Amino acid sequence: MGAAAERTERGGEHDFARQVGGARALPGALLITATFLAYAATLSFGFVFDDHILVIENDAIRAWHFLPSYFASHIWSYRYPHLLANYYRPFFLVWLRLNEVVFGQRAWGWHLTSVAAHLAVTYLVFRLGRRLTRDARVAAAGALLFGLHPVHIEAVAYVSAVAEPLAALFLLAAFLAWLRSREPEPKLRWLAASLALYAGALLSKESSLVLPVLIAIFAWINSRGENRGVVRGERPRAALLAAAPFLAVTAAYLPLRIWALKGFAYAITPLALRTELLTLPSVLLFYLRLLVWPFGLSCYYDTPFVSAPAFRSFVLPLIVILLALGVLLFWYRWTRRQSLEESGVIAFAGFWMALAIAPVLNFRFLPEGEIAHDRYLYFPSVGFVILMALALRQVERRLGGGMRRTAWVIAFGVGLAALLAFATARQSLYWSDELSLDFHAHEIAPQNVSATTSLAAAAAGRGMIPAALALYQQALQSRPGFWQANVNMAYLYYEQGNFPEAVRYFERSAAAVPTDGDQFLYLGLARMQLNQLPQAEAAIRTALLVRPNGHGYHLGLGLVLKQAGRLGEARQELEAALARDRQNAQALALLAEIEGELKSQTAKPGQNASASGEK
Repeated sequence: MGAAAERTERGGEHDFARQVGGARALPGALLITATFLAYAATLSFGFVFDDHILVIENDAIRAWHFLPSYFASHIWSYRYPHLLANYYRPFFLVWLRLNEVVFGQRAWGWHLTSVAAHLAVTYLVFRLGRRLTRDARVAAAGALLFGLHPVHIEAVAYVSAVAEPLAALFLLAAFLAWLRSREPEPKLRWLAASLALYAGALLSKESSLVLPVLIAIFAWINSRGENRGVVRGERPRAALLAAAPFLAVTAAYLPLRIWALKGFAYAITPLALRTELLTLPSVLLFYLRLLVWPFGLSCYYDTPFVSAPAFRSFVLPLIVILLALGVLLFWYRWTRRQSLEESGVIAFAGFWMALAIAPVLNFRFLPEGEIAHDRYLYFPSVGFVILMALALRQVERRLGGGMRRTAWVIAFGVGLAALLAFATARQSLYWSDELSLDFHAHEIAPQNVSATTSLAAAAAGRGMIPAALALYQQALQSRPGFWQANVNMAYLYYEQGNFPEAVRYFERSAAAVPTDGDQFLYLGLARMQLNQLPQAEAAIRTALLVRPNGHGYHLGLGLVLKQAGRLGEARQELEAALARDRQNAQALALLAEIEGELKSQTAKPGQNASASGEK
């Protein structure tokens, strides 16, 4: 009887443990399910924007032998090998390669893994919130707000923006592992895991460099509660010791980045410091608006540079930002009088937001017209949702602990989650195809030349040629030297058989951005159609210099040389084309034609060998 009773008691303990474990898992399961449902429609979306370049046309993700090149260059190097770019993201390219292996060109699979990455980040936000606040309800509320917040649509529904959740996944895991390393249990394995995860974050997105500073700030804030009586300088010392291992990883990463990119970073848009500073308040206010009111979202916005301290573009945004900071500071001080620990969470979440957004506030490293994107808020919003969840808990406390008032707070939270889920599901539909996305962007940002040019390209793709030409002209009236509008206009004229206009716009685009090989190829082909053979040859040889492995470059040069009567040289170019693609039907047909002409020439007595380009 005693043994049976003991077994029964132990069984009851195990059942209770399973029930507790199930209860703890329930919030995570619910928020993951809700987030997935909000983004389920994206599985039916296609590829848009840079997906065509980074996924569909990217030879570098077609085979594993390209893997070393991911760590030796920027993400555009396969297409623009001579371009000086800032995006050193090897793990992002590895992610693309893995997706290509599993899904090929089936867009639903790429969207599925993007959503899966967002779900994983959402769960880690829950874990972080629970670790910081020691309250599963606050953590669940913050994670639900993060998972459903519409400002994340771009980072989730746009395949090429997966670098945001990928880097956040590594960063959050690194930070959580570091927190585990501070606990009494053996630390070394958790610290090693944290450092490895931080390295993964750095190789996913360069803005991950903020993690050592976040760790130093966390150590500084929390040493306040643990060491109230320490001598001056103890907290800075604690912060530096905490960040030191991560600074060592950073020190190893920076030379690798500089070697791969041939420099640390390159300015894309030359800007005076004064213009950057004057533009800062309006962009910060724009981001604050997106966090608080995430409606009217778009892939482009009208966010021009501010060159003078006007009231509407500078003074008013500055006042609103300062007021927001004042409210946050007041909230921190008010909370500090009641809970030192909770005020520390407010301070840390505020610093998280500021540090995470800082890398994208140096506008000279961003293209003009694209200094603000929804995806830039992906990691900063982690701090925001923790603040909002804490605020909800404090409101509940102020209302009292009665069941009725608690029910009202819960009802408000559920209603807010439902509103955000609906807004996310509704606004994500704009990303379903190129034309829907670009038409909406042009409505939201009619003055943005990038939005106008993208809509023109989408219209041309649907056969709406007059509308496309009008939109390109509109963009070029605003910015005559805008490369994308010039080169797209040139391609459109080429496809329409208007070769003089194609030549004119290709020359303008080549003058603006000389690192794109395709424009030189088609400039040469257009000149060939006009029988300007020496200029055609020069243009295509430039294309080969700019991009030696470009598709169709040797074939194009072979066409020009054949038309010029230099058959031997043309044969060499076609053989070079076939060395890259043995199944190229056009190259095979042209080569057979050239071989036939060469044989007929040698069969004629007295034929001058120089006619074939041979001596």
